[in-house]
Amino acid sequence: MADENRDAPAESVLSATASAHISHAVIASYAAAAVLEVPGVSGISGSGGPEREIEPERAPKGVRVSGDGRRVDLELHVVTEWGAPIPLVAREVEQRVRRYLASMIELEPTEVAVVVDDVAAPVT
Repeated sequence: MADENRDAPAESVLSATASAHISHAVIASYAAAAVLEVPGVSGISGSGGPEREIEPERAPKGVRVSGDGRRVDLELHVVTEWGAPIPLVAREVEQRVRRYLASMIELEPTEVAVVVDDVAAPVT
């Protein structure tokens, strides 16, 4: 049996349904887009403050993707809005990211860890 990962890019995950390798940067961009749709999320943690816009060619610093070519784990660093219920926001972030990745690239992450790095200042 041939090794299916032999010619795979180092930072990618095999999508059996698409018969293609999907880069970690693409997975991170999709995950970030899903995070930003969650009510109560102010942004994604990164250098210089929360990121609200996702550049397709650059994975957000607050979204970390790891895996071995067949499985993928995500670590999402978010900033919540002032007064948002953090446990509910974190749960919705995890669920929305799982649904989004399943619908867009038929990928089911093994683990989705949500880390709340900060709470945005109250709007006055």
